[in-house]
Amino acid sequence: MLRAEFYPHTCQKPELIQTHISWVILTGEFAYKLKKPVDFGFVDFTTLARRKYLCEQELALNRRLSPELYLEVLPIAEQDGAYCFGSLGPAVEYCIKMVQFAQNDLLDRRLAVNAFDPHWMDVLANDVADFHASAETGPDISAYGDIHFIRDHIHANLEVAGHHLGRAISQPQLDHIRGFCAKTLHDKAKFVAARQSERYIRACHGDLHLRNIALFKGRPRVFDCIEFNDEYRMIDSISDAAFLVMDCQARGRTDLGMRFLSRYLEYCGDYAGLELLPVYLTYRAGVRGKVACLLADEMKKVEAETQMYEARRYFALADSYTRPAQPCLFVIGGLSGSGKSHLALIGAGEVPAIVIRSDATRKRLAKSYPELPLYGPEMGKRTYDAMFAVAKQTLAAGFSVILDATFLRRQDRERARDLADRLHAPCHIIWLDVAEEMLRHRISVRSDQATDISDADIKVLEMQLAEYERPGEPDVSFVTYSDHWPETK
Repeated sequence: MLRAEFYPHTCQKPELIQTHISWVILTGEFAYKLKKPVDFGFVDFTTLARRKYLCEQELALNRRLSPELYLEVLPIAEQDGAYCFGSLGPAVEYCIKMVQFAQNDLLDRRLAVNAFDPHWMDVLANDVADFHASAETGPDISAYGDIHFIRDHIHANLEVAGHHLGRAISQPQLDHIRGFCAKTLHDKAKFVAARQSERYIRACHGDLHLRNIALFKGRPRVFDCIEFNDEYRMIDSISDAAFLVMDCQARGRTDLGMRFLSRYLEYCGDYAGLELLPVYLTYRAGVRGKVACLLADEMKKVEAETQMYEARRYFALADSYTRPAQPCLFVIGGLSGSGKSHLALIGAGEVPAIVIRSDATRKRLAKSYPELPLYGPEMGKRTYDAMFAVAKQTLAAGFSVILDATFLRRQDRERARDLADRLHAPCHIIWLDVAEEMLRHRISVRSDQATDISDADIKVLEMQLAEYERPGEPDVSFVTYSDHWPETK
């Protein structure tokens, strides 16, 4: 398969890519994926019949997210002492035929060369939330959410790490991660059981990181879900989302991870799941650390050392998740068009924090209350009530929050202070001062482009200008807008 003449179509010089469990051969127009005949315990590809079955599973499962990429399963036959696609001779192997995309369009590579559009995270958040909402569930699937499965998976990561003490992980790190996960799962056993009964355990992706997402026809597409082990795919949806959050942080882009998570939660509303997110982030970093160890075991010295370096990074990140920082509440207020959402996204990467937007909350509520004017007083009250409710959940789970709303009324700012005081969280209130003519200009441009979530128009701005008073509390920090918000803290 590494010879161009093997293929029945025009072919570039075939290029081989391999992971610890697969070979992928790139030919130009198409890619062909074969499963290595390996058995690592968590994956067993040692028989031809099983490789065929799992090729078929991979095709069906990945078509849920990227049907345009996954084409068919092909047998490879032996005929007159040579190999070819088809069933004329006995099948000796099976492979998956896919549409080939540019390897430089993998999102991890895009990020590495600074050719990454942050708006892709918004698209992914929407797609993943929709995928989780429609993913198969039921009693048989929910059974995989039992706490002993989570414990076993974490133990498996740490067992592999333990074989590389001093190279991939230190003994104190290993002991601390193990202790943190054991205590967290013990303390939250009832909550884990509740997630099962509430059908949050679904047939998810299972390996949702940037290397398994590619830009295809201008849109990020998720591929390569786990097909070889039901335990790794039939998981809590927040565990699935945690993988992408962790991977962004591992690559030094906490802002992208928190942007994805904030938008994902806006779509699905699963803020309660944040209670388990620290242990799932720890677990997901451990998965990548384990994979790096397994790859190192297969490679020569120089390549193996590169993988060991990766393993150390991931296990250090796993350890960091066991030491959460003090959560803070940040309030960003200002008139419509003042740049609150832009500043919130910058801040989410610095803290890190979950952004809760009034615009997204209002639109979600509007589906339940279509009779209410979108910017009327009753919808405004319900919007702030909902924002504060999920802010309370998020802070209680140990995550900082950025509330992105106008906060024109003093009583809403007081409410934020009271919430922070009750949860013993520092509170920082920021007010964006922007000249009226600049606000009008920005809203007009935003309305013309029709790309912003906010529906606030000039009429809404006129109402705000007529009713609001500039904050006079001594703890409010004022930021003056000039040209554009700098991409710094």
